[in-house]
Amino acid sequence: MTPDPDHYRGVVRDPRRTRLARCGYLDRFDPVRLNASPRVRALYDGLFRLISDGGAPPRLLDIGAGTGVYLDTLARHAGSVVAVDASADMIRVARDYCAGRGLAGIACAVADAAALPFPDGAFDAVVALDVLHHVDRPAAVLAEAHRVLRPGGRLLVFEPNVLNPAMLLVHALPREERRALGLCRPRRLRTLAEARFDTRHWSGVCQLVTDASGLRRRLLDAYLRAFGLLAPEWLHPRQVWVGVKKG
Repeated sequence: MTPDPDHYRGVVRDPRRTRLARCGYLDRFDPVRLNASPRVRALYDGLFRLISDGGAPPRLLDIGAGTGVYLDTLARHAGSVVAVDASADMIRVARDYCAGRGLAGIACAVADAAALPFPDGAFDAVVALDVLHHVDRPAAVLAEAHRVLRPGGRLLVFEPNVLNPAMLLVHALPREERRALGLCRPRRLRTLAEARFDTRHWSGVCQLVTDASGLRRRLLDAYLRAFGLLAPEWLHPRQVWVGVKKG
């Protein structure tokens, strides 16, 4: 399901910081560091509130959970969580992290997002964070999310926005990120999702998922503040979309 099946195995087994546009484990995938970051927790808490405003969904599926960098926060917004990812290495990290943190309400498993091993209508909500631009068939992943949701269930999608100059650059350079160039434009993302879901929310997000520090942190903060103050939402570096299952 990913452009390079070995890419995320290498990320997990070679823990280092991000180099240019290539995501590193320590500042992008380490669940201990990122769950401890107030910035990152606040970002995910804001996202997950979009699916829990009417009450925490009893059964939630997390597609593409990776190493579990937001599972502490997600656990507070759902009754129970099933977290799946195509990478066995990442799921191993997520499972170990949940066990160490005592997150008993989260089950982690390896699964293909385009062929989910769950019955129809099994979940009240589905989240897919930074997933669609990594898969071969995003429409098939959305079809599976639609299938496993109950009638009226909510889907939350969080993706980069390549209309933003920085996001365009960092997704054009690494081979494993280039699918974002065709998918991760607000209009394109909405058009794809609205084949099966009714849009309830879309917004630009001026935050990044990273534990950067020092000069890099200061430069990122300045960039994000500038776009938050001066640019329209459709140019913000990230975007969040929430839809309700049709039919």
